[in-house]
Amino acid sequence: MKALPPARLGLWAYALAGVALGVHSVAASPPPLLPTCLGLGGFLALGTAGVFWPERGMYGRLLWHGPRDGAEVALTFDDGPCPDTTPRVLSQLAAAGVHATFFLVGKKVERHPALVREIVQAGHQVGLHGFEHDRLFSLRSSAHVAADVRRSQDLLERVGAPRPALFRPPIGFVSHFTVRGAEQAGVTLVGCSARALDGLRHASAGAVARRLLRALQPGALLALHDAAEHDDYVPASIAALPQVLAAMRERGLRPVTLAAWSG
Repeated sequence: MKALPPARLGLWAYALAGVALGVHSVAASPPPLLPTCLGLGGFLALGTAGVFWPERGMYGRLLWHGPRDGAEVALTFDDGPCPDTTPRVLSQLAAAGVHATFFLVGKKVERHPALVREIVQAGHQVGLHGFEHDRLFSLRSSAHVAADVRRSQDLLERVGAPRPALFRPPIGFVSHFTVRGAEQAGVTLVGCSARALDGLRHASAGAVARRLLRALQPGALLALHDAAEHDDYVPASIAALPQVLAAMRERGLRPVTLAAWSG
């Protein structure tokens, strides 16, 4: 049995302390206001941090790195498919003989089904990234999450892709509802060990490359973009990708799809 993540134990400790204070206030006297406010603020801050950094495992486990004692790494791309930018990524990966995992947005899959088939036929893995890329997805109910996952799975199957079992939520934020919904839908939640931070219009390709190269070590799971959220600019990771692929070769690292790590 795996040990519980420290972040989850910390959240539970805060919750138990809150229950104890409540019992004390009923049985004896109300606790002092300042410590109570500080404790509540700490609980809210810790809970919010767990949403923003789900790799800490506060609300549930997710796949965010591979074996650190080997030589494998994983490239993942979000927010596609886009006919203007995704083919550029596919071309670079093909030239390097590398396979990756693409987390696709349902509405874009509807618009570009042939491009989805091109991704699959090139030997890449596809996963889910929400049907509409809802930025408030982590606030949605577990039933909403499960329904969104199944809707996206059904769509990808209809356009000719294998039914995905991997789900990276929009924006990468994960709440208790997200975890429960993913469990109900039978999918594995995916995070990352390093973000390219290339999802901004004015992101620098040089900064993106440096950020990813620092994180490039055995077991690294890198999160990049093959498309902008609204397909209105070219993500900086596309220009940075050649440096990342070259560094992988130089360091003797072997890129794999997440199928190699998720069973």
